[in-house]
Amino acid sequence: MSVRLGINGFGRMGRLGLRAAWQWPEFDIVHLNEIQGGTPAAAHLLEFDTVHGRWDQKVEPLSDDSLRIDDKTVTFSEHATPGQVPWRDLGIDLVLECTGKFRTPEALQPYFEAGVKNVIVSAPVSQDTLNLVVGCNDELFDPQQHHL
Repeated sequence: MSVRLGINGFGRMGRLGLRAAWQWPEFDIVHLNEIQGGTPAAAHLLEFDTVHGRWDQKVEPLSDDSLRIDDKTVTFSEHATPGQVPWRDLGIDLVLECTGKFRTPEALQPYFEAGVKNVIVSAPVSQDTLNLVVGCNDELFDPQQHHL
């Protein structure tokens, strides 16, 4: 069974997260939420990256609310806050929070209220939340205590 993945914030971090997750069959990338540019900009910026180069997957906007990556359709929305995105209706298990705006337990709570089981934040998180940096302190992650 694959993990249904959503990405909130489709700037540099969100696009790189999608490119990385695309290679893992454990992930089913379902939904993207980005408040600027719409699907034409999202598709173009995903395919053409000035640092990482052109992505070898075919990417194209289908409509205002979806784009196609290879033969997979991914839904798209332009909501300003996580609570506005229909995560539950989309069956999302895990969200990559890549806006850099939602970094406290209170700010992340709307994800959980909307049915998301886990959120990975791409920015440092404040308060009583474990911040992992791969290669620095990732040995602190105990999969017996945390789950995906």
